[in-house]
Amino acid sequence: MRTFRVKSLAALSVAALVGVAALSGSNAAQAANPKSITVWLMPDAKDFGTALADATAAFNRTYPNVKVNVEFQTWADHLKKLDAALVAKKGPDVVEFGNTEVMKYSAAGALTDLSGFKSRFGNSSKWLNALTEAGTYEGKLYAVPYYAGARAIMYRPSLFKAQGISVPKSYAEFLAAGKKLMAAYGTDKDFSAVYLPGKYWYAAMSFVYDEGGAIATKSGGKWVGSLTSDAAIRGLNRFKEVSDSLSRADKSGTEAAQWEVFNGGKVAMSYSNGWESCCIAKVGTDWAFFPMPSVKAGKASPAFLGGSNLAVPSYAPNAALGAAWIREFTSSAQMTTIAKSGAIPNNTKMLSLISGAAAPVAAAAKNSWFIPGAVKWVDVENANTLQTMLSDIATGKKTVAKAAADASDEITKLLN
Repeated sequence: MRTFRVKSLAALSVAALVGVAALSGSNAAQAANPKSITVWLMPDAKDFGTALADATAAFNRTYPNVKVNVEFQTWADHLKKLDAALVAKKGPDVVEFGNTEVMKYSAAGALTDLSGFKSRFGNSSKWLNALTEAGTYEGKLYAVPYYAGARAIMYRPSLFKAQGISVPKSYAEFLAAGKKLMAAYGTDKDFSAVYLPGKYWYAAMSFVYDEGGAIATKSGGKWVGSLTSDAAIRGLNRFKEVSDSLSRADKSGTEAAQWEVFNGGKVAMSYSNGWESCCIAKVGTDWAFFPMPSVKAGKASPAFLGGSNLAVPSYAPNAALGAAWIREFTSSAQMTTIAKSGAIPNNTKMLSLISGAAAPVAAAAKNSWFIPGAVKWVDVENANTLQTMLSDIATGKKTVAKAAADASDEITKLLN
């Protein structure tokens, strides 16, 4: 893909126009009389009640002569199509990214800088940390938080009740509950109090971030693997403690399709995505969620958030109007509708709107972590650096200290 490191004067002018026109609600953005804008979204938007239709209606109250063409994409090929559009400088005025996809486009200068107008987007001061970090590069906002999905502990209330266990409020209570469950049911060699596959890095890194550690930090313009810090080592030791004493999951396996194992009835707890409850019919109604507890009693451990951000390509023919449409789609009104549909809205203020079984998953989103904001982070994922480290720890192939040191060295090399 072509690199867009320096924006053209036209692109910079568009950014200014976003501030004085589209985001202020004036009609100056229609000076060129565009007839339409194109919005690329994933099909999930169809499940968010009337949010999409209402956002477009609100947009058209300000810009009645501009048609909004929503084109639904697929995760499998949307980036390939976007790369072609960027080279040709033709394509959408608004594009949805998965939150881990934004960084390379922000760094390449392929997206319009919206940072000067952040406060004009709804609830921007309360945006979810992980989505804000995903859309930010070198202190500038390039992609607006849209919605999220979080992880929490999915558990079997019947097993807790049978052993007199209450929902844990701290890691110490979580560990004690797991040990009690293993004592009661662990004679079954397939039973896990906590199903924790050896390569489940989203779970393991939540332990690391809960202790105050991080995967990598930036110092003097250079990224440095930081899994050897005291805090990170404490988190990795917690991962090993749970893996050794509470889990019979494959020490070299991943969390792929972990709901199928939960559905088999021999798991008391698993660190699951909220949507996984859809796929455990065999356990019936015997499931619920609670946020993964922190080492700090009464608090939740930071959760990794999946989710999406909305951006305006730097070449976009109607960038100001694209930004105006994003403003309507992420407004309080539409976020309320999205929350009531069961999805996690882009801000902490509205998490309480999610009720019922999904409420603990929404609560887990209040405190989140995100991958390092390095352009070459994808190289770390492609190399399976974290997965290899964790498998080495879980299987006992390496000590925690040795595995962490090796991983940190590789991360430093890959990110730089």
